[in-house]
Amino acid sequence: MRRKTRDGEPEGRNRVTMPLAQFVGSELGPLAELVTFCNNIPMSLYADSTVVKSPEVVFRGLMLSRTGLLAEDYLLNFRRSEADFGVVVGTNNYTLPMAVGSQATRDLEEDEENLIPLPPYQNVRAPIGPVIRTRRSVRDYTGKALSLQDLSTLLYYSAGVSGRLDLEHRQETVALGEYDHIALRTAVSGGGLYPIDLYVLALNVEQLPRGAYRFLSKSHALMPVERPRSLPAVSSLASFGEIQAEKSAFLLCYVYNVFENARKYGEAALAYAFMETGAIATQVHLLCTALGFGSCDVGSYRKSRFERLLHVDGISQHMLHLTVVGR
Repeated sequence: MRRKTRDGEPEGRNRVTMPLAQFVGSELGPLAELVTFCNNIPMSLYADSTVVKSPEVVFRGLMLSRTGLLAEDYLLNFRRSEADFGVVVGTNNYTLPMAVGSQATRDLEEDEENLIPLPPYQNVRAPIGPVIRTRRSVRDYTGKALSLQDLSTLLYYSAGVSGRLDLEHRQETVALGEYDHIALRTAVSGGGLYPIDLYVLALNVEQLPRGAYRFLSKSHALMPVERPRSLPAVSSLASFGEIQAEKSAFLLCYVYNVFENARKYGEAALAYAFMETGAIATQVHLLCTALGFGSCDVGSYRKSRFERLLHVDGISQHMLHLTVVGR
């Protein structure tokens, strides 16, 4: 793109004249490397795999692949028109009383006896503008613990219940009990279905044993995952690089429950799950900035190891994202 001068006319690139020897010595090498890079087409046997395609060798092999780029196929078929999401797909059915009732009562699973109640969250009053401007990914941690209230505050502002949607035409039943509202959370979610669960891998949190826990938003409590005899080394769970995860307070895992929103949205549900995950992660980072903590997202985690540790099946439940939090 050409730059423009103050009067709005395009500014041409300056022409430079140089001796041939100078061109060969300083210009020819980088120019040849650039041309070679743009025209070289390395191949890979993994071009037909999904997700694990490397950014260079495999990607360039896609032109001869049978399946092509999965993301491109997904987006090309993502939506044809807004009419698809009405009568054709059937999303209108989710306004019917039985669907609304299902939404209002699905958190009955939180009525467990072995929950760990979280302390009341802090009332965070940090100005949003400076918080957004100063947010940075933090890779160095002190190894000092965070308090249970710190964890409570972060979980509430990231995905806690912050309001309610009252139901006007609810059905009175003895079996289902009283359900007169749908709980609303702090993070946005397609259709208010909230298919993303947060799991906490506690490493150094005061008054909380090391282990894995599922956050229950309605109860504002933690449900312990059956702990192994000992937690594996943090370094065995992801390629953290410069991130000092072993000195962090906890790892936050985002788990997608496919059928919580796929029943309504079909294949589009995956895109909405990614959007919701991003919304929650954004709020995690902003809260960490406001409270003076450090946080950093991790992309190269070992998905199957985490899923075994969290006791999610890896079929209808998938870990989509990972965030490190600490002092």
